[in-house]
Amino acid sequence: MSSFRKYLPDEKEKFEIKKEVKERIMRDIFYYTREDDSYMRRLLNETISAEIERWKNEREFPLSSFYIKYFKKVRQKLSKISDNERKYLLSQIVETYMDEIQGHFSPLIYNLATKVVPQALSFMLTGLSLPNILIRLIELNLPSIDTHLIIDGNREKIAKLAKKGTIMLVPTHVSHMDSPIIGYVVYKLGLPPFLYGAGLNLFSNPILGFFMRNLGAYKVDRKRKHELYLDTLKEYVCATLEREYDHIFFPEGTRSRTGTSPEKLKMGILGCGLKSFINNLQMKKERPNIYIVPATFTYHLVLEAESLIKQYLEDTTKEDWVSYSDEAFKIPRVVDFIKRIVEMDIKVFVRLSDAFDPFGNYVDDEGNSLDPSGRPIDPKKYVIKDGNIVHDRQRDAEYTKELASKILKTYRKDNMVLSTNLSCFTIFHLGMKKVEEDDEIRAISLMEGLEIDMKETLKYLEIAKEKFIELEKEDKIRVIDRVKIKTAGNIIDTAYRVFSKYHKIPPFTISKNKIKILNPPLLYYYRNRLKDYISFD
Repeated sequence: MSSFRKYLPDEKEKFEIKKEVKERIMRDIFYYTREDDSYMRRLLNETISAEIERWKNEREFPLSSFYIKYFKKVRQKLSKISDNERKYLLSQIVETYMDEIQGHFSPLIYNLATKVVPQALSFMLTGLSLPNILIRLIELNLPSIDTHLIIDGNREKIAKLAKKGTIMLVPTHVSHMDSPIIGYVVYKLGLPPFLYGAGLNLFSNPILGFFMRNLGAYKVDRKRKHELYLDTLKEYVCATLEREYDHIFFPEGTRSRTGTSPEKLKMGILGCGLKSFINNLQMKKERPNIYIVPATFTYHLVLEAESLIKQYLEDTTKEDWVSYSDEAFKIPRVVDFIKRIVEMDIKVFVRLSDAFDPFGNYVDDEGNSLDPSGRPIDPKKYVIKDGNIVHDRQRDAEYTKELASKILKTYRKDNMVLSTNLSCFTIFHLGMKKVEEDDEIRAISLMEGLEIDMKETLKYLEIAKEKFIELEKEDKIRVIDRVKIKTAGNIIDTAYRVFSKYHKIPPFTISKNKIKILNPPLLYYYRNRLKDYISFD
């Protein structure tokens, strides 16, 4: 039996999972139809309308014409078919969704990826120039990603918990670089690959798509928001969790457009942890526990910062903020990214947090749930009603909200203060002060070309640094050592050097006596990582 068997389903089990998901969905449909005989008709109508609308404006997508044709044909039959035929149609649609969602895993590609991807990431993160890359190749002295990827937190604990139950690793989502990096983190923890959800659009990228298709990624179509699709996706996650397949899940759903620390999480798939735990208990599984482990990314630079913030500003103001396109899908832009960080020691920080159970209780190294006083408790007691282990939608939704609240607090305290975000935080504050505008979005439009006194900037930056260091003592954020020991002048210089090596128009430029704001949207984006932690009042 393959050593990958426990973590990624083979073709036979994929067939079994598809069958199981379809049975679960249809069982729920029959249950609701018994209570409301119009439910099935409404569900089918809603699904067909949503599907036609979904694909109408995306004809460049390879499957769009197939879906439009298929669902229009189904719609023509609706008025003439029986309830049994409706059931059959719904089951066929669920099967279609499952065929799209389920990933494929190749041990060969995985072994290749664990050798090639770390080196590729190393080149990106170290910013080696082409001559230096050639020299390193000749000398067989290749860079190691381990020097530039800082994995913090209790790594040993997660490896131990993986032997006692099933892991849901829930990272923040900053960039498309998150997926390969978090996959490498799992590898460095000594664990086989996890299942993980990736946006359907990413599979159209020839490089990303190839690796994701062969590394266990399952497809998530975030533009499908109707009930039947979301239920199918959630049941797939539950069915695989219950078979002890560990998952990586980005609970924000998509990359942060503003650069802020997460403020809201998607409850649907997050709630799969609790649902699977209850199902495991009902089935008397030997290892029923589900452990939720948050992970927080912090970058000096974000590959897609420009396009993300411009998209946000355009959506918010309904105005044009210059054309933008996602840098992660443009190979020349990725190459430019590497070229512009030549010779720079760029770090990526991944902080692995303490684990939670599905109710938001902390979990110790042995996998025991702990009450607020740190005493072991049996989480089973939360789901017993009249002596039986049962699902209760309202109760379970409240537990999942509590879990989400704990995860958000964890993301916030595990965020890192870097030279780049600290500089932007200070300069943006002084910019708003100078334009005398309290509304941040309006202030952005007034800041371009604004000059700020260097002495005032350094004074405020030093105040901000000390306040963040005090917050770290209260376990409310983390400040990297380089920031702690650098002067305000060194911090500003470092940030400007990093920004100017990548961004064509950096957030700001510096001279002896002045700081000039050049790119207010980028300044806002990088500043937002530290938003609402401290004030200068």
